[in-house]
Amino acid sequence: MIKTKKQIVILGAGLSGLAAGEILSKHFNVKIFETKPYIGGLAATFEKNGKRIPLFYHHIVKSNKYTLEYLKKFCEIRNLKWKKIRVAIGIDKKIFVINSFFGLLKFDYLSFYERFRLGLFGVYCLFFMKPEKLKDDLDAETWLRKYVGKSVTDKIFYHLYARNKFNIPLNKISAKQFANRLYEKETSDFFTFPRQGYQCMIDGLKKEIEKNNGGIKIHSRVEEINLNEKYLIESGEKINFDILISTIPFEIFIKINKELPNDFKEKVSRIRYCPAISLCFGTEDFLKKGVYWINLFNERVHIIMQHSVLADIYDNKINWCLRYGGSEEDSKLKDVEIERIYLNIIKKYFPKVKIKWVKVVKEKYAEPIYDIEYKKHMPDYRSPIPGLYFAGIQLTYPKIRNMNSALESGIRVADMVLKDNNPDTTSDEMVSID
Repeated sequence: MIKTKKQIVILGAGLSGLAAGEILSKHFNVKIFETKPYIGGLAATFEKNGKRIPLFYHHIVKSNKYTLEYLKKFCEIRNLKWKKIRVAIGIDKKIFVINSFFGLLKFDYLSFYERFRLGLFGVYCLFFMKPEKLKDDLDAETWLRKYVGKSVTDKIFYHLYARNKFNIPLNKISAKQFANRLYEKETSDFFTFPRQGYQCMIDGLKKEIEKNNGGIKIHSRVEEINLNEKYLIESGEKINFDILISTIPFEIFIKINKELPNDFKEKVSRIRYCPAISLCFGTEDFLKKGVYWINLFNERVHIIMQHSVLADIYDNKINWCLRYGGSEEDSKLKDVEIERIYLNIIKKYFPKVKIKWVKVVKEKYAEPIYDIEYKKHMPDYRSPIPGLYFAGIQLTYPKIRNMNSALESGIRVADMVLKDNNPDTTSDEMVSID
């Protein structure tokens, strides 16, 4: 396959940037710049005792077709084990499993009537809900009160999606995005995680890009972008491009770009991001056997994920505890302080736990905040500026943020670039995307 001489620069080596780079490097000269010392973005992993562990919690459900396709391409996944997971809520030192009939019956944090309403809502989400029919400006509080009532909305969903997730009121959060998240059926689908992990997918994408003579630079420092003259300054070096694909947060993109039209700049500057702090830790045994996902109410830590429930393949049991909404106040703390505060909450619910090791990870731009104005501010993949494209989870509203949507976004932008800039490419060589 003959390449054109066009130079494509991709900002960000998360899954979107890598997926786009792998496709486009077959047709163009591609360079990817990543500020972090590793690639993979939120899907990156670290090594512990000879095995790769995700920095943040990740899992795969049967509807994640793009993730599964890439895993099949680059990894050995013939023996995937799929399982139903148990989801729980932790309140006042008590753990309640809520995604089963008998578990919900025992959930005395709610009255019997409230439990009935919550159960009916679960049935509605599984079989009758149509998120695409919801208006973009409908807020989550109005929508939830219609289906589960005020008390369940305040007792459950305020904690799950307002306080814990985005740290903004429910009446400012997009109902359509929340409905799409529920439509993913995370509490009822089959879950899996490859025994060898998914670092092989990240490594495979990198290898393909490099095989096609593309380049990936980590520890990159892009200081300035000039869209009119089509060049950027990276670590003091001037690099020309014909096409620029940005997967980095708009807040960063705006700061290094002096040529954005004011109306466009004002539009995307309204997109805000939710930070996250993750404490990955190994334990001698399971915290609570069989329970994968625990949401904590009225605690500084919001989620506990027992990774080893899906993949019991490590020397220790692997867990994460995370804080999303409000985690800005923890971002300036030293790792040892975060470790002490977060583990005290773990020990509050699991006093017999034996911690073997910990790793603190901070991420300022973990997820866009999907408020009721989000659709108005989100740009298209094709920008109004010639040669400039966008991709990444910030372009995937109203879909849920996960590895699958990130990969799909990279495929989508690559498809557009090929159609717009490579007329010699046949339809058979294009990337098909639903």
